[in-house]
Amino acid sequence: MMIQLLLLLLAPQQQIEQHFQRQQGQIEQIQQQLQQQQLQLGRLLQMLQSSVCSAEIRWVNGSEQKIVPSNSATVVRLNLFSTISKPTDVCLPAEIRVTASYLDASDNLVCSGAIENLAIQNTLTQSINLEIRPWDLREFSRWRNEPSQTNSGPKRLVCVNAEGLAEVTSEELARAASVRVRATVLSAGGGVSTSPSEIELRLQR
Repeated sequence: MMIQLLLLLLAPQQQIEQHFQRQQGQIEQIQQQLQQQQLQLGRLLQMLQSSVCSAEIRWVNGSEQKIVPSNSATVVRLNLFSTISKPTDVCLPAEIRVTASYLDASDNLVCSGAIENLAIQNTLTQSINLEIRPWDLREFSRWRNEPSQTNSGPKRLVCVNAEGLAEVTSEELARAASVRVRATVLSAGGGVSTSPSEIELRLQR
């Protein structure tokens, strides 16, 4: 080490400058690597924050079997209670989605479909009141207590046949003996919950 220092002191000024320039370049390279590592760490922290959200949704009513007449005017009112964890700015808003599966008398699938963004949750706890029209796919569901400033109205259910090839016809739908409805909440931060209670609307013939 002493010999290197002596050689450096005895070297011409130009060599000394080149030596320090190389060292400066190495320092700048290390600084760039540190900055990249900090960016990667920041992204990792964001991913961890986005995965801390939890969600839970439950039926307040509707877990029991319901018997309804088979006409398009039939309306079933259902109530949900949904909770989302903090932090609010990461976990909200949350989407409430409804899926429906129509079954025949032998519990074979006739058709199934989903309505996305049926309701939006903007608070950590929220009651969601829905209307379901089992025999009217064009106006299948409506968010009853939707804020008046949005008022999106009834939503159509695209019910696809068991083969997944086409939307069910009215003749095929007429074979249905029941429809099972599930509600799912999807948090903006990744939390998901589907109500374990299956609502079976036994259609009266």
